[in-house]
Amino acid sequence: MKYLVTVKLPKNPAHDPRNKKAGPCPVSGRYCSDTTGEHHTLLWDGSREEVDVAFGKYHITRVELV
Repeated sequence: MKYLVTVKLPKNPAHDPRNKKAGPCPVSGRYCSDTTGEHHTLLWDGSREEVDVAFGKYHITRVELV
């Protein structure tokens, strides 16, 4: 199954929502449209139980079945 997983990172003082910085995502390493933002959403292809294992070091704010 596929899930959209949103995690929250600690607030970054360099974050400027009016001047987003694109580049490698701090969570996945893939392309990210706002690398300094607090929330990052990723597509997870696996079981729901694996989400907690894969993203357990982050604060998971949302898991949605796609």
